[in-house]
This record gives sequence, C-alpha cells and structure tokens, in this order.
Amino acid sequence: MSNANLAEIKEKITAQHEGDEQQLNVIFSNSPRLIVEAPAGYGKTTTMISRIAYLFASGQIPNPKRILGLTFSVNAALKVKREVAGKLPLLLGIQNSPVSIGEKITITNYHGFCKGILKKYGYLIADALHKDVNLFRAVGDSDIEKQTSLRTALTSTEIQSLKAVETDIKEARIPDTKTIYTYNDIVIKKLLPRDYITHNAIILFVLEIFTNYTEVKKFYQSYYPLIVVDEFQDTNCIAWKLLESVISEQTQLLFLGDSLQRIYGFIGALPGIMSKVVDEYGMERIELSKNYRFRNNPDMLKLDKNIRVTAASCFTSAFTDDEAANLPAFWGWTQQNEAEQVIIKIKELLIEENTKIALLFRSRSKNAEIVETELLKNNLQYFYGMFTEEDPDYVEFHNKCQEMFIRRFGKSKVINKKALLAFSNSVKTAYAAIPGKTIDSLLKLLDALMEKVSVDYSDLAPEDKYTLLLDIFENRQLKQAMEYVDSRVILSTVHGAKGLEWDYVIVCDVEQWVFTFICRDCPSKLMQNGARCKLPNDIPTQMVGPLLDDLCVFYVALTRAKRQAFISASGERYNARGQRYTGGKVCCFALVNGVKLINAAKVTNN
Repeated sequence: MSNANLAEIKEKITAQHEGDEQQLNVIFSNSPRLIVEAPAGYGKTTTMISRIAYLFASGQIPNPKRILGLTFSVNAALKVKREVAGKLPLLLGIQNSPVSIGEKITITNYHGFCKGILKKYGYLIADALHKDVNLFRAVGDSDIEKQTSLRTALTSTEIQSLKAVETDIKEARIPDTKTIYTYNDIVIKKLLPRDYITHNAIILFVLEIFTNYTEVKKFYQSYYPLIVVDEFQDTNCIAWKLLESVISEQTQLLFLGDSLQRIYGFIGALPGIMSKVVDEYGMERIELSKNYRFRNNPDMLKLDKNIRVTAASCFTSAFTDDEAANLPAFWGWTQQNEAEQVIIKIKELLIEENTKIALLFRSRSKNAEIVETELLKNNLQYFYGMFTEEDPDYVEFHNKCQEMFIRRFGKSKVINKKALLAFSNSVKTAYAAIPGKTIDSLLKLLDALMEKVSVDYSDLAPEDKYTLLLDIFENRQLKQAMEYVDSRVILSTVHGAKGLEWDYVIVCDVEQWVFTFICRDCPSKLMQNGARCKLPNDIPTQMVGPLLDDLCVFYVALTRAKRQAFISASGERYNARGQRYTGGKVCCFALVNGVKLINAAKVTNN
C-alpha cells in the first residue's frame, strides 16, 4: 500500500476515534506486543478493529498469512466476526470486501480453534479422529459417572484420573505432559469408540499433537503472525498453554481484557494473568481511559472510575465529597419491604417503552423468591434465569439438546428456519412431561436462540450455524440467549449475566454475609455502624485477595447497566438452610471510598 493510502487510512481511523489518545496509542503503537486493559464501554472492539486495519494497511500482516482471534465463547466470536466484517472494509477501502477480509481472519473460541486442528491432524494421535470431531458428544469429566454407558465402560480409577485433571484445571494447575498423555489415552480408548469426547480433551489432544509433531506446531506459529485474544482475564491454564504453543519469537500479540471482570477464578481463570504476561512476553501495557457508555451519566461515570481506582489501590484510595459517585439504593428493614420498593421502581422504569431491566443476585436466595412473588402479585411478566451451570436440570438439558442436535444435523448440516423450528419442537416434546420453571425458562431460551439464528444470522453458512449452536450446547451457554428473550424484566445471577447488558440493573441482596463471603474473617464484622458495614482501616493481608475477587463480582453486576444501576438491601436475611437473621447491614462494597448511597426512590430515569 502506498504512503498516501496509508496516510489516508490513518486519518480516517483518527477521526473515527475522536482523538481518544489511549485508543490511538493502541492502534498506532510500534510495539508488536500489546496488552490492553479494556473495561466494558471503553471502545474495546472498535479499537481492536482499527488496530487490525492499521497492521493490514502498513504491511505488517503479509499475504497469505492470517490473523487468529480468540474469544471466550463462540457466540462472542460471532459478534466480533460480524463487526470485523462490517467495519474493516470501510477503513481499508472498497477493494477489501467482507469476503476477502474473512479469508484473512480466523475468529473463534479456544475449543473451536482446537476442533479445526483436530479435523486436520487428529488422526495423528487417534484413528477415531478421522471422524469429524463435531460428531462426538462433548461431556464434562465430572458428568461421566452420570452416563450409564460411560460409567460401565471406565474403571473407577480411570474416572478418578479424568476428574483429577478437571480439578487441577479448575484450581489453575497446568497438568504435566505425562498426565496429559494418560488422560488422553483414557479418552481415546474408552470414550471416542462410544462417540463421546470430553471438553478438556479437545484442547489436551491438540497439546499432545503440538508436543509430538513439532512441524504441526511450527505451521500454526507461522500461519498466524498476529494473535488477538479478547476477555484475556478469563484465560484458564490449558487455554494459556495452548496460546503459548502457537506463539513464536516473531508472533505479534494483542491481548484485551479487564482485570476487574475476572470472576471465573472458581473454574480456573488464571490469577494475575494480565500482569504476568507483561514481563514474560515483553508486552507494552496500555489502559483505555475513556468510558463512552456512561458519557451522559456523570454519576455512573464516576462510579465506574472510583471502583476501578479503589481496586487498583487495594482499598486505600481517598476521594473528596465532590469526587464521590452517587449510587441509588433501596433499604428495607425486612426483605419483603425491600422487594416492595424494588417493584415500585420497576413499574416506574417500565413506563418507558422498550426498556429492559435485570434484577441480579449473587446466588439463589430467599429474597429472590420474595421478589418473584411480588412480581407475580403485581402482574409483571419476567424471565427466570436464576440457574447455574452446575444445576442438574441445566446440565441435562444441554446434554439432551446436544445429543438431539447432532443426531438431526450432524451429517447433513442443512440448517434453515423450518428445520430449527422442528428441532425446537422436538426438544419441547422430549420435555413435555418434565415440569419446572428452570425447564420452562430453558425452552424459552432455546426458542429465542432458534429465532435469532433463523432471522439475524440467516446469512451464515450452514457450517457456521452448526458450529455456533453445537458450541452453545456443548459449553452450556444457553444462558447467553437471555439477551434475545422478549421479557422486559430478567432475574439472573451475576455470573449468569456476564457479557450481557440491560438498560437498568438492580443488584439485590447487597448485604453483609450475603453478597460477600469474607465476613467471618473481617475485624469489622461485629462493629456497630447502624445498617452499614464498613471495611476496617487496616485490612488484614489474607483478606485482600478475596475482597478484590468479591469486588470484581460487584463491579461486573453494576456494569451490566447501559444507563443506570441501583442496589437494594435489607436488615433481614436467610441462610442456605432457611434460618432467619435480623440486624443485617449494607455490604461494605457499596460503601467503599468514593461511593455515596442515595435514596433510589427519588432518582429520576436517565
């Protein structure tokens, strides 16, 4: 590309980013390896696309090489892929059509990337992998005992070996090469012949191929001169080992993430990964600093900033009264009173047409049940999404959908609106005699997903539709379809809401002993501060890590709001056994420095 054309593209990119200095620092950086702290609403995707455009335009991605883009889920990958296809040609010029751009960029999730490798090279470690890997049913290691055909095929020692690897991964311990080989051998000999494969094996198979066949690894290192990773803070140990395998000394890197949205530590997200790679891979660290989502809401803008500053300072930051952010809060002396106030606000917010509201809870609780009862009493329709990925009904529903989907579409992959409707109806028939609100909600999610794929994703190739839907069923990601349901009020856990957004969010049960789990170790737990729980001036060292983890959950909950977030709490709580306690207090996270609670009833809609 000529210097004149490059200058024109740089000018176009600069204008698009409105002079945002940090975004432009990322885009035009001369460093081949960047790690970008990119919170939600700070222009992350646009910055990533502009960086890719600049690298193409400046000749740093030579033909016929490709860019590898990795995200946390195939649904997220599809969204990014569509944005790249829509925006990149506009920056690079008319000759770069979405089709030609698609030929230069591979955007998928970790499992999708590994499946592509197994389709080509899986036969190197197992004859059974001559078969399309998408025709195997994926299963979790801990679910094998629940499958009769697998439970009887494996010895108890083999089952325990598989579960031990899963435990290691969840606890962020990378299995050694010998352990990986032993694990893979069990899956190859006992599961593949029965048309099953484990989630972890999809990645561990590729790690074995890369170890034993270095020419394959070198091919992928050469084929992808630039690797882009989104949501990098959620990377687990085997995904990181996979990434390290495809990084050569020449590989350019662009990792984007938000260390304050790392809420999957309990399933293996590596602690401190955002900081760790800076020194190990000589990366330049840039932090995006301008929040575009809340640009018209000064208090939400300050709330976002102040919580981030508090986390960065390990709770030692100080703010003036003018710097403090107002956070609207409901307080009830009983949970019933708390719920009634929340319902009044929901009614007020729903007056505005097309408004969507999420009620988020740390976990299932008595208060969630009381809020549900009030919604029903007031004839307010809502979607129930209070299930977790480990709930038996949730797991079994995905397993059933996966089995029926492979059986129906696995060989033909003829996926159109009529076929998807028939598939959805067949799942409903299979669950016709199984009552329960979780099943009812999952069927609604399935309908919403089928409609989304049929209409909005109708332009996708059949293979892409098949991959999208199969990945959702394999990885138990139907909850991500909550953004497609037509209900204007959503009940969900915070973890279930990760990656989703609504106009308004009410974070409920923000109380001591309920929203945070470190109260028993806190010196302030018995201090008399009225209805408010404050952190001690000197936080014990052993509390800092767990406190930051819980603050991440609180931050993720608040930032699911596109317009305004609220919190609610009460002086009454129930434990897991249903025992009632009084004298409750607002959780310390809502009272950290830089946050000022105000009466939510007096807050007008933004």
